[in-house]
Amino acid sequence: MTRKTQLLLIGAVVVLVAVGAVLRNPLKKGLKLGSKHAASTGRFQNPEGVAFDSLGNIYVANQDDGNFMILDKTGKLLKEFKTLDGYRDGKGQTSQFCRGLYIRVPEPFHVFTTAVHNGVEFDAAGDKPKLLRTFGSQGDAPGQMDGPEGIWRDVNGDVYMTDEHNRRINVFDKDAKFLRTWSVPQDPQSVMVWKDRVYVSLDKRGYLSCCSKDGVEQFRIGHAVMFPYILYVTLPCAVISLAAFIALRKPQLAWTAFLVFLGTAGAGCAWDYWRHDQPGEYRLCDDLLVSPDGTELFIGDRHNSRIQVTDLDGRFKRTFSGPGSKPGELNDPKQLAFDADGNLWVADSDNHRLSCFTREGKFLRLLE
Repeated sequence: MTRKTQLLLIGAVVVLVAVGAVLRNPLKKGLKLGSKHAASTGRFQNPEGVAFDSLGNIYVANQDDGNFMILDKTGKLLKEFKTLDGYRDGKGQTSQFCRGLYIRVPEPFHVFTTAVHNGVEFDAAGDKPKLLRTFGSQGDAPGQMDGPEGIWRDVNGDVYMTDEHNRRINVFDKDAKFLRTWSVPQDPQSVMVWKDRVYVSLDKRGYLSCCSKDGVEQFRIGHAVMFPYILYVTLPCAVISLAAFIALRKPQLAWTAFLVFLGTAGAGCAWDYWRHDQPGEYRLCDDLLVSPDGTELFIGDRHNSRIQVTDLDGRFKRTFSGPGSKPGELNDPKQLAFDADGNLWVADSDNHRLSCFTREGKFLRLLE
């Protein structure tokens, strides 16, 4: 075997290992596939979290600068802060709490949000926010988390959190005592509890899973992506064929087979990615929310830069918006929230703004 062939073979193995690592967790912090994130000069710095309380106040979490903001219903800034006195992250270290992620506000100024390898509950009514409790710590033991993203509090006061890199859902009671956990097939992004259902978005798998409260899957919304399986088959075949034909001293066939398998992998992955732009298909499904009347489910479709609407059983009804930066267009939509008038607000993260639509999808206004 020539030195050139050895180097090419080693390079192919390295590529295979790297692809496998990416497939396990393709959206590590700082990597946003398909995003067109640009720096902002406004007050919203890649806002990913948005919520409303019953008074009409707006809660916004910025990812880039770590600011947590509270605005009145007109958009006037009421409060802004980055730290909570007494907060310690999942490693037990003092740090900023805001990661720009999901916010839940069950009562005015009573806030739940995902923090650094844990969740936090705090009271923002006073001059300074007051930490009430934290949920979980960093790790993989029961009650621990690695990269939590979504958070939800149900009517019983139980707190559900997505444990992204451990690929599971963790549930705590109102006093932050760990209750139970269940595994999911891929890194979970957002979670929402509706009556006896728990909806979980598995963004990298391209579908949402509806489970019972003990984690038994009831049905799926959307269809699972196929590109991991395409790569799991074609890349090993490429390397094996390369090695086999070289061992048989047929280098021309070796590289022909190798390139054919790589081409098949690329074409298969491209086909799988692009086919998920049809109604009812998702490219990174993200936050989800039930309409105020409890009849429809609104789902953020990040890489398609749109909102999709289904009934509560996942049957497609309509879609609206699309990619861009003009009013009414979206760029990497994140958390969704309904205001008191029943209008849908979207954390239009990579456009650094909040976009407001009617429930039917008509664009109303921007908050920048």
